[in-house]
Amino acid sequence: MRAFMTSSLTDRWWDERTSAVESLFKHSGVVFETLFERSADAIWLYDPQTAKLVDCNHAAVELIGAKEKQQLLPLRPEDISSPLQPDGSQSADKTADIFGKVQERGTHHFEWVIRRLDGREVPIVASSTAMTIGGKTMHVVIMDNTQRQRAEPPLRESEENFRALFESSSQGVVLLDDKAILKINPAAVRIMRRQCPMELLGKHPGEMAPALQPNGEPSSSMARKFVSECMTQGSARFEWIASAPDGEEIPLEVALTRIQWSGRQVIQAFITDITERKRAQTALAESEARFSAAFHASPALIGILRTSDGKYVLANDAHLTWLGYVREEVVGRTCVELGMWEDLSERDLLLKDMSTSGSIRQRECRWRNRRGERFTFLLSAEIIKLNDTPHMLLMALDITQRKRAEEELLKTLEREKDLGRLKSNFVSMVSHEFRTPLSIIQSSSELLRDFYRKMHPAERDDQLESIIRNSRRMTGMMEEILVLSRLDAGKLEFRPSPLDLEAFCRRVRDEVLSAMQGRCDIELAFAPALPKAQADERLLGHIFTNVLSNAVKYSQGGAPVRFSVSRDGARAVCVISDEGIGIPEEDQTRLFTAFHRGANVGSRPGTGLGLVLVKRCVELHRGRVQIQSALARGTNVTISLPAFGVSYDKNTDN
Repeated sequence: MRAFMTSSLTDRWWDERTSAVESLFKHSGVVFETLFERSADAIWLYDPQTAKLVDCNHAAVELIGAKEKQQLLPLRPEDISSPLQPDGSQSADKTADIFGKVQERGTHHFEWVIRRLDGREVPIVASSTAMTIGGKTMHVVIMDNTQRQRAEPPLRESEENFRALFESSSQGVVLLDDKAILKINPAAVRIMRRQCPMELLGKHPGEMAPALQPNGEPSSSMARKFVSECMTQGSARFEWIASAPDGEEIPLEVALTRIQWSGRQVIQAFITDITERKRAQTALAESEARFSAAFHASPALIGILRTSDGKYVLANDAHLTWLGYVREEVVGRTCVELGMWEDLSERDLLLKDMSTSGSIRQRECRWRNRRGERFTFLLSAEIIKLNDTPHMLLMALDITQRKRAEEELLKTLEREKDLGRLKSNFVSMVSHEFRTPLSIIQSSSELLRDFYRKMHPAERDDQLESIIRNSRRMTGMMEEILVLSRLDAGKLEFRPSPLDLEAFCRRVRDEVLSAMQGRCDIELAFAPALPKAQADERLLGHIFTNVLSNAVKYSQGGAPVRFSVSRDGARAVCVISDEGIGIPEEDQTRLFTAFHRGANVGSRPGTGLGLVLVKRCVELHRGRVQIQSALARGTNVTISLPAFGVSYDKNTDN
């Protein structure tokens, strides 16, 4: 800003200068004219009645920047002066005051700011004296031209520098007092959406703003408050909403500073248009609001963790609901502290990959919540920055149901494959196991039809026995298939009733011996004093008949088969052992697979359904079946059934 010079001349100096001028007027007109015109000081003669300029010398013409005296004669003092004088008063008011003091005292010394015709303002010191010239009272104003000449070069340079800075600044600069705007640069004119400074000069900032500021206060009172604050404290900074001529609101950042200007305190305001900043802030706020809404409303589990320590800084509602914690219990804790990872090695691998690539996409992981429930998630993660600090954004999609559905689908497909294999095996079994007895039955029937009368009675009996035996064989196979079918359909119910277990086992043994034509002896052994058992006689018949038949079938003729029944608390423990061909180790894992038979059965007939039926019937009894076998050394089948002192109902477990 400009530093305007102040007067340092004493009253004595001005008295000497005034006396010299007065002496001029005592000489002849020629001498006066010569001295008046050649004086280095600017001298002005004013009519005190009209306040008009009567005459001035050449120095005054140069000072004001005129080409000739006639340009100045019609002017009053305020016409060639700055609007405001150093003490802050208007030039017209100040002129009247000076004239009054000169009229009262005869002379008056003062500081003044003139305005040259080129618009440049020049501060000077002056003295005004009342004199009688040609019989008429005049006010002679002497301006210190010598001091002006000394001050003018640096002052002009300072003013030019200020003007260049003021006019070319890209930031809006405004000079104002508590009443109105005094000066405004082009940048401020553009910021305020005006065409020229005259649209703003003389107006108060409160007049160029909406009625209310964003905080709800009237613009006029807020403007006065900030001006008062600046005048009191020396500065103020705030945001302000101004109005363009078309009503557009202009957001501004304003910095006020108290300065000295033309001998008085005014306010220098730097204004910055922050429209784009506000738009960016609004867009950012809207973006954050949208993110917040999407973050919390998302059904996916979302969390933000610091990469430095792995602690949560934010978790959405879905994440909190799944975890079973409130937000305060999650923020500030790690996944490990929350016990989320079922396998910590998965977490370690994830962190390693994140440190390498900065992100992962759709990785399956297994988490568990506060309730211990296990879930499978499809996890994606990304490194993001919050407040210039790296954080990890986690997004997890629950695919537990999908995985279960996939597993169920795989099981279904496997069951379908098994069903296909069963169908194939069934066809093979039927074509093989049924064809042989049917062929025998057919052959025996044809022989009896064609040669019945020619046959010896013993031969006829053999053929009839063959038909009966093979019919029973087919009936047994069909019975097994039908029973399994009813078991699969859930139509075979478990109906326990009191049963004499020892008598029942003897009866089954006799039936098997008869069916197997006494091929092997079946040795029975019972624990003494066995009580009545609770069992389903029909299901128990399927169990023992199949196991005993296998023991006899796969033993050498005449080899013993042992059948023992003992008691273990509430359980009946039935063990059937043989010394037959045994079961190969590789076949023992598929003992209870339908239609599967050991690789060493040879030509012995069978459907591969017997042990399947045994296991299903034992399970209906809520019992257990175990098989131990060694190749060529025999097989032991242990069946444990809850049969003594047990009350069966639908809720009873084994």
